[in-house]
Amino acid sequence: MPRRDDPKPNRTGKSGDDFQRIAGIGPALAGRLQNAGILTYNDLASRTPAEIAAILTDVAGISSDRIASQNWTGQARELAGPEPEASIPRQHYAAFHVEFLLESDNRVRRTKVSHHQTDARDVWSGWDGERLLAFLRDRIPLPSVATPAGPPGPEPAHGQAPDQEPDQEPDQEPGGDRAGPTSQPSPPAPGRLPSLSLSIDELTPVREGRRSYLQHPGEPNSARLTMRIRPAGPLAQDTFDFSATIAARTIGGHDHWPLGTAQGVIRVSDPLSVEVTGAALPAGLYRLVATVDIYPAGRSPTQSPLHSHGAAGDLIGVADAPPGSAPAA
Repeated sequence: MPRRDDPKPNRTGKSGDDFQRIAGIGPALAGRLQNAGILTYNDLASRTPAEIAAILTDVAGISSDRIASQNWTGQARELAGPEPEASIPRQHYAAFHVEFLLESDNRVRRTKVSHHQTDARDVWSGWDGERLLAFLRDRIPLPSVATPAGPPGPEPAHGQAPDQEPDQEPDQEPGGDRAGPTSQPSPPAPGRLPSLSLSIDELTPVREGRRSYLQHPGEPNSARLTMRIRPAGPLAQDTFDFSATIAARTIGGHDHWPLGTAQGVIRVSDPLSVEVTGAALPAGLYRLVATVDIYPAGRSPTQSPLHSHGAAGDLIGVADAPPGSAPAA
């Protein structure tokens, strides 16, 4: 077990732990940290990489990413060793950092979350509230009452957490290899669509079936949407109903001009393209946006969607004069 060094005085006369035992910290950085009041390994371990980088903001080459990659807090925690039993607090903080990459209309394009105490992290496309809660629940954990009670099921394989999706490895980056199940997976719960990733391959303006980013005034506007269901886990069916609504949103504004809605059936893993045509748009610059809802096959008109996905597509410009006309003075 690592042992704490005897406290050493720094230039201010304060005693503290020897931070030079941490890879990436030299004499100058150790002195800066202790002068800032971070005197012990526990003091350093309790700070986030961003907080440490803020203290060393004027030191060239120091950033929160570098501090996180060199794991200063983890090294400090290991050097600090276990706290005396009598001094273990009854309360403590679990620190998480969540980032969202937003589109211009504030739709979430990518989510990134990290747990500072364990340096665990996860990242995925779009917004997935259940996945975010599962990440938090595995590390706090949240009270069991936060999860709806249900009948007991089979023991999960691979020692996974009870709230983890079947065969989902914790803290795995999107697109990584997944270990195959050791037994037949349980069917997904009714009314849910587990581990579904709906990707939008194309959302573009078209004219006569070809991409066309400039439209003429008074001309109907068409758009093509190409999408695909890429399941990350077992699904109970291989076809689903969908409804896709496409609109044009003004750049620099909030006006939405609906172009049309397409409905039909989509097969898992097969790309599907649909086209809608709407009325002419006023002159200006627009971005295509779409909302796609996924339903069980043969849904009823009042049934709620299993999955909803928003996407922003290509730009479309509408000229303020017909082709061949003289420019305005």
